[in-house]
Amino acid sequence: MDKQNSTYFTTEALAKMVHAQGKTLAQIVIILWQNAFDPNNSLEIIDSLQLRFTDGERITIGCNENGDGLDVVEPNFQETKKHLDTEFGGKIKLHVLDASKTKMWETIPGKVLKSMRVTREEENYKADSLVLDFGDEGRTIAISPNDGLLIDYFEQV
Repeated sequence: MDKQNSTYFTTEALAKMVHAQGKTLAQIVIILWQNAFDPNNSLEIIDSLQLRFTDGERITIGCNENGDGLDVVEPNFQETKKHLDTEFGGKIKLHVLDASKTKMWETIPGKVLKSMRVTREEENYKADSLVLDFGDEGRTIAISPNDGLLIDYFEQV
């Protein structure tokens, strides 16, 4: 792949991911955008995923500023919500939801985050996806320009 077309994690984002490793997960929160322009066909997109640990630390995985890769982000829910209300007249809503008891995440709280694995390309780390490794199970997070974050079960090979 041509490096000009690749997006990589910053050193700062990688350091935050390393810092989160070894911590026990307390809660998983998703930030969801709901597009209600068409009342008969509401569209929901996961904007970011926040891992909350038992020691009070948090790490939020979302889209980078260019929209072409993942990043460790610092969400400001109230500011974003206000901006969306102003720009779209209430047709796009921002929801902060506890996902800890959903089928995707119900077995994860209380587990230790062993690692956040990313793909290395020479001296850089690609920001197209990552794996949250909880030892006996994991989750993948990828990004789609039109669909937001894509979260799935990680199958050990």
